[in-house]
Amino acid sequence: MSKDYYAILGVQRNASEDDIKKAYRNLAMQYHPDRNPGKEEWANEKFKEINEAYGVLGNPEKRRQYDQFGTTGTANDIFGSQATSTTFEDLMKEFRGSGLNIDFLERIFGDSLRNHGFSFRVYRYGGGSPGGINIGDLFQQAQGRTQTQSSQIETVRYEITINKKDAKKGIEKDFVRNDHTLRVKIPRKTRDGTKIRLGNALHITDGIPGDIIINILVKD
Repeated sequence: MSKDYYAILGVQRNASEDDIKKAYRNLAMQYHPDRNPGKEEWANEKFKEINEAYGVLGNPEKRRQYDQFGTTGTANDIFGSQATSTTFEDLMKEFRGSGLNIDFLERIFGDSLRNHGFSFRVYRYGGGSPGGINIGDLFQQAQGRTQTQSSQIETVRYEITINKKDAKKGIEKDFVRNDHTLRVKIPRKTRDGTKIRLGNALHITDGIPGDIIINILVKD
């Protein structure tokens, strides 16, 4: 089932962008491993979880997709927009200013960034991002999301099979694409062969413009 990102951040569904940002930063300070001695692994997972939540809710486009389709993401989505990646970098500066280490971030994000010359350990001691490139830009490069790829518009098709009972009453179904969970709301009295379009859902799952079309098969 899709995660409740609003509950994870402890905000209402109508929360403002500022409220969501404030909740994320407060929780990030709360779940920093240095502040949870003896529970570092638990704190790492909680920190990863709130980054995943903010990466979606802090990005207006991804938040709209989440509200509409129940789409979920990964912790790496924190780098998916200028707003969320800037908040993340500001948070790291707060960590350093408070004497908190950021080495633990290597375990959460390091694999994708290491090959591009970035190290949180180096950043910790004032090394900053190499060449003046911010972490969000580096992450998009690591994921191969070039401007050329972003300009491509695609359509991807899936099939979901439901029984006649579910077709009559309506149902919600989840499926996964590129580690992102999407929820499809199948309305009441759906017929075999009905197509449901998830508008610009590829922006969430692939980082490129494009729709996902779901073909509904109704079986006995």
